[in-house]
Amino acid sequence: MDELCHYGIKGQKWGVRRFQNSDGSYTSEGKRRAQQEKKDPVKEMKDEDLRKAINRLSLENKYKDLTKKPTPPSKLESTKKAVDATSELVNRAKKMDQDSRKATKKERMDLSKKTDKELRDQINRELLERQYNDLFAKESVSKGRRYLSDVLDNAGTVLAVGSSALSIALAIQQLQKKAG
Repeated sequence: MDELCHYGIKGQKWGVRRFQNSDGSYTSEGKRRAQQEKKDPVKEMKDEDLRKAINRLSLENKYKDLTKKPTPPSKLESTKKAVDATSELVNRAKKMDQDSRKATKKERMDLSKKTDKELRDQINRELLERQYNDLFAKESVSKGRRYLSDVLDNAGTVLAVGSSALSIALAIQQLQKKAG
């Protein structure tokens, strides 16, 4: 290749700008160009043109929102939902267990027809039976019910801790998405 190609501006020197004097001030053409760059194109628009532009941008954004494919929940979110659902089941089972434990209320007797001695005898008898049961009787809660209660308590604790950990992990993930 025997040619030298130059794509610069004819007569321009190195380090000298076209619209700037050597002291850094603008030439008259430079001042005019700087003014044009400062002008806000929105202020130059007519009201009708501005409304059309706003309407167009609004419609484009709505279209993007409507056609955007929903992002499937992350594994973390799915796991959190599963843990929360399981926790809710455990809480319902605990409530059912507590409800089944509640004994039917004893009917109150009509005390107006009893004498003081009969009342004292009845109270003494009831107290003696309670003391006997406390000292000698087997535990009134069956092994199955005790096991169920222990399982529900442990499961509830584990699920509560797991749910809290997953909530924290989700919060961290969302903060990372916002920051990134």
